[in-house]
Amino acid sequence: MEEFYPVHYHDGVSHQFWFVSIGKRNILKCVQLDLLEETDVYYHLSLLDFDHEMGCLREDIVSNNGDTNRVLSTVVHCMILFLNRFPGTKIIFTGNSRSRDRLFRLQMNNQFNKMKFLDVETKLHHTGSIIFSITKRKH
Repeated sequence: MEEFYPVHYHDGVSHQFWFVSIGKRNILKCVQLDLLEETDVYYHLSLLDFDHEMGCLREDIVSNNGDTNRVLSTVVHCMILFLNRFPGTKIIFTGNSRSRDRLFRLQMNNQFNKMKFLDVETKLHHTGSIIFSITKRKH
């Protein structure tokens, strides 16, 4: 089995990597990167689910589809693809809870082979959440 899902890239106002999470059910997901602060450097990463009933992307859905490791591996894959396409940019993200922050940190450790191509910085936000900053490692 592949370690990450195949992705389809779409650019526009946002950069989007679409894929289908296959677990208890099939869920259309999107890794979305949005430019921050009107610079060409900082992009905010969101992992979103497509809500078919509402016809929009949502970040507040907890899908519990049984494929967390593969989904997060796909997110790391998307970060690498994005940073290869746009060198010199930085990806910023945070979990929406402390448990998500821990999950992201653990997954980054599990993804060490892929992460060796990336530099990861973490900062503690005043709210207690962890802010992750990802850049492409310079050789």
